[in-house]
Amino acid sequence: MLARSETINLPYGKPLVTPVLLPSFSSKGFPELKKILKQLEQYISGQVLFSAYDVSYNKIPKQIPFAPELLFIDSGGYECSAITDFVEYNRYSYKPKPWNIKRYFSAIESVLRNNVHMSKVIVSYDNPRRRRPVNEQIKFAKSIFKKFSEIDKNFFKEIILKPETSNENEQYIPIDAVIRNIEKLKTFDIIGFTEKELGTTLIGVMINICKIRKALNKNKIRQLIHIFGSLDPRSTPLYFMCGADIFDGLTWLRYSFHQGLTIYQQNYWFEKCPLDSEVFALRMRSAIDNLCYLSDLRFDMIKFQKNKDFAMFQYNKELFKRIWDTVEAHI
Repeated sequence: MLARSETINLPYGKPLVTPVLLPSFSSKGFPELKKILKQLEQYISGQVLFSAYDVSYNKIPKQIPFAPELLFIDSGGYECSAITDFVEYNRYSYKPKPWNIKRYFSAIESVLRNNVHMSKVIVSYDNPRRRRPVNEQIKFAKSIFKKFSEIDKNFFKEIILKPETSNENEQYIPIDAVIRNIEKLKTFDIIGFTEKELGTTLIGVMINICKIRKALNKNKIRQLIHIFGSLDPRSTPLYFMCGADIFDGLTWLRYSFHQGLTIYQQNYWFEKCPLDSEVFALRMRSAIDNLCYLSDLRFDMIKFQKNKDFAMFQYNKELFKRIWDTVEAHI
């Protein structure tokens, strides 16, 4: 079992203990982003993720209007892609605006200057139309963070590793190349991967996370692993067992978490909410309840890590054990 817990000493505020279940915000699929933030800001006190793309296009304020324990600023790659993967995709015609290194630099610099006394994680630049070999991705990320350190040295450096080619048939991260370059990753605090780019199957993704964590352990590298797009009641604990530490996504805003499942919000509302409520209010109710659910799930994961007992999970304990046994047989 590769599940673990690390303590992160933050520049501002008390230490943070992993796992980190990270609610994300994005304008992609959420054109009412500012309204959503206004409604939920009083419920966000831990960690939160925004996109540099949304900072650049003023979808969120450059000075964050509340004070999370740890602020993640993502690379912008998700928002600048025209591919949609969200519910009600016909309701909104999503057309990304231009995204380039200049806009990324400007957005990150504004965050660093306007949120000085806030602990931050900066994710390296990503644009899906530009791909490099893994070793070049590492060199490029190092050069970016060197420039940002001239503005503010008190931020955590996260590299997001991507496929090496834009060929649509090869949109997966080359795990062998990551492992060959594992020593070079010591310079970063966090190593990020997108869930969908780690494999074609759930088991494949889990096995690849295990391979990366085992390679890090073998080289005595304690860096955190961040899986983008993996925040839900089932995949989050499973990837945690494989050695991942940080889990984010937008699922908590799109669906409802209920008794170990991710379900359509409407189904949750029928059971939990007044039927004459406005839809936006119901969506916010789901989001608030999901934050509470994630807090409970995190404590289940911490107890599991300490006891290595699947009974620590309130839901899905038998499913988790069966899937982990399959993964363990492969590794």
